Amino acid sequence: MSVFCTNCQCEVGYCVVEEKSKKIIKGYEVEYKKKSAHCERCEHPVFVEQLHEENEQEAKRGYQELVSSEAIRIITAIMEQYNIGKRPLSLILDWGELTITRYLKGMAPKKEYLDTLKLIHRDVAAFAEILEKNQDKITKKAYEKCQKRMNEWAKSSDEQIEPFVVGGPEKLELDEEQVPFEEHYFPTVTAGEEELKEHEVSDDKIYQVVHYILDVSEDVTPNALQKILYYAQAFFKVFYGYHLFEDDCEAWAQGPVYPKVYDRLKESYQHPVIQTVCPLDDQEQFFIDLIMRYFGCYSGKSLERMTHCEKPWREARHGLVSVQVEGRVMEKSSIEQYFTDVYKKYNMLSMTDIIDYSTSLFSRIL
Repeated sequence: MSVFCTNCQCEVGYCVVEEKSKKIIKGYEVEYKKKSAHCERCEHPVFVEQLHEENEQEAKRGYQELVSSEAIRIITAIMEQYNIGKRPLSLILDWGELTITRYLKGMAPKKEYLDTLKLIHRDVAAFAEILEKNQDKITKKAYEKCQKRMNEWAKSSDEQIEPFVVGGPEKLELDEEQVPFEEHYFPTVTAGEEELKEHEVSDDKIYQVVHYILDVSEDVTPNALQKILYYAQAFFKVFYGYHLFEDDCEAWAQGPVYPKVYDRLKESYQHPVIQTVCPLDDQEQFFIDLIMRYFGCYSGKSLERMTHCEKPWREARHGLVSVQVEGRVMEKSSIEQYFTDVYKKYNMLSMTDIIDYSTSLFSRIL
């Protein structure tokens, strides 16, 4: 493979060098292995798009691991500090009841969630405010355990914690941060006036899944979202025997696309309000978490290329010119047959074996 060298002013071969590098991502200094290409003739650095994308993904993984480790440390300290369990902690923070459990399993929280955890870890009064405000969301026993622990601290420091009065001058404001969505293959998505509220997704399963994905990921792009929906639908049917949702996807030039989700997001988008009770059951949430872990680590462009390697998309695009963006429906039977064969080929004894397929598929596009 050759690339253009600006120093030699011609196409040249290149060699790849791997070294440790650091990058600031959202205020964190992330250390990762960076690959750089150099001209074989003059050793001048040359740009290789594939390596650039790999470096971006490697840095992203490093960031997620770093944030996840910090979140686990802080959550563990909070639970001990206030004598509170995972589920009650999730509920008093007005998050989904399994949110803290997911973070303890290694999922990186969004910035505003991590900031909230940091706040209540260092500020007992802030935790007391939230506890009093949302005490009706947890059992009386859980509430009393927290109060007892805080009163013990107050006595030891001769400092009584005042109860929080809703609407009072000390009210803690927790603002939702909008999440940007942009991908060069899809229209730029800007914040709209209308929020994606709970009642808007309750009657349509695919929107429940979209809502959940956006809840647990702060930087998924529209292109990546479409592919994650596709892989979630495909593997869910193989493992559980029924469809996660009933919508058909179409084979567009950019890979599998769910048209109504595309149409909805291309107009406007505002990050959904976190739901106290997620409409998806524990089994569905756990499965989507796995898909996010094994496919959500790749960029939208990488996922696009990965779906182009697969038979269902290629068959549905057969006979269409590449410039024709929209395409035919990808039949559920074709998708199910292909991923059933994948299931057998990779001897998937458990759902975690999906990672073998995703890494193998990614290596094919390098």
